[in-house]
Amino acid sequence: MTAVFCAPTSFSVASGSEGAVAPARNLNTDPMGLVWRSTGLLGVQLTISLADPSFDTVALVGSNLRAGDTIRVRAGSSASVVAGETDLLLDATVPAWTGTAPTSGALTVLVLDAPIAASFVRLDLTSSGNPDGYVEASRLIIGKRVQADGIDIGCEQTFEDGSDVQEGLGFTTVDEYRVRIGWKVSVSGVKEADYWAKWFPFLRSIGRHKGFLFLPDSESDHVQTQAVFGRMANSAKGSAKSSDFTIIDMTILSV
Repeated sequence: MTAVFCAPTSFSVASGSEGAVAPARNLNTDPMGLVWRSTGLLGVQLTISLADPSFDTVALVGSNLRAGDTIRVRAGSSASVVAGETDLLLDATVPAWTGTAPTSGALTVLVLDAPIAASFVRLDLTSSGNPDGYVEASRLIIGKRVQADGIDIGCEQTFEDGSDVQEGLGFTTVDEYRVRIGWKVSVSGVKEADYWAKWFPFLRSIGRHKGFLFLPDSESDHVQTQAVFGRMANSAKGSAKSSDFTIIDMTILSV
């Protein structure tokens, strides 16, 4: 069991299949309603240039991809390199998702064994026969993850309904909005070196305003319903119980 926390690196779009009303640059913004949508299903690709050319995690969030669809990820030093077959620093093809089916957009995750340094990344998406007639996604996350052996027992999953429900004598009115999934988690046993080198920079950079990917268990068959792309619902806290033992508490709420 591995818990993964990954904040996205910003990027610019070099090229890609995109519609005028749903451009690929929307994948670089947190609001889930701003989506990227391809033009058709043939030759669906996206090539981006990273602001920070070092990463070990790639995730596509909120897509309409099906279980049999695939994403090929290539990384290299230039747009022309990632379009080819040679001098690649990464060339991996992964299924869109496995395990139990997603209930609200699919999550595709590629977790590398070690960071690589590449300025350009290209995604080729294969979704032949998709009934929507296009590929769509809400967020592309490429960055360096912080991970733990697991979250502590006693974690809580929450369901925040944003709907406005008003009740009176003989009536009920509902303005319906979506339910946002949240987690209250603790990660204990964090060593001093890991806290200051990994957790501190991560928590300081995201604060409460920046979205990030949270996988409670990256190896679970239920990752499609467990994982969230969210923000901190309150300020995260690191409590030093000894000189080499810190507990990190956080509350995460999906964007």
